Amino acid sequence: MSGALDPELLALLLPEWEAATASLAAAPEERDRRRALDALRGMSAGAGIASLTAALRALDPLPKPFDAPATAAALAAHARAVAAAGHDLPFASPGPAPVRILVVDDSAMMRRLLREALSADPAFTVVAEAADGGEALTRLAEHAPDLTLLDIEMPVLDGLAVLREWALRGGGAMVVVSSAAVPGGEVAVEARRLGASAVVGKPSGAFSPDLGERQGEAIRRAARRAVGLAP
Repeated sequence: MSGALDPELLALLLPEWEAATASLAAAPEERDRRRALDALRGMSAGAGIASLTAALRALDPLPKPFDAPATAAALAAHARAVAAAGHDLPFASPGPAPVRILVVDDSAMMRRLLREALSADPAFTVVAEAADGGEALTRLAEHAPDLTLLDIEMPVLDGLAVLREWALRGGGAMVVVSSAAVPGGEVAVEARRLGASAVVGKPSGAFSPDLGERQGEAIRRAARRAVGLAP
């Protein structure tokens, strides 16, 4: 990464670059993110900053999941470092964004236990919870999670009804965590038919405190497989 860059051009570039990365971080839709990335590609090519051009080329197509704020922060920080150095530098891309998870269970204790089980794996972050099937559909629309952990026996709508709606709408993966869905049983077979990636049984009793020890690893393995991560 040798060769001096035009300091006047870098000074002119930085304010526009900061504005474009801020737009990327705040972009609500994929089309807005693509528009911001296209603007950044044009600027990096015009300034002759090969490291940024290569980093932006690697974002076409957009990876999934895509952490726009983290990527924008890394692009902005790198441009500032290049401007300060006066020459190009190797680009250190941000780590993969954590898998965004919705936890759905009518038991507050079980939701807490599931959060604790997931917290043992840095690849996961819980972004929302729901206490019944109706609320689950609302949270799915609001947060578009990468993965949902779904109970079966719930008020308003049960887990199978949620799966039927989800099968029509799409979006993210589903793992059923329920004492009602015994692996190989009728409910589990129906859940898998509707598209659930896995069915994991709860420990005995919805309030069992040993979920983290006895079932946590099984839930984490199923969650990683559902989103295509290595076990």
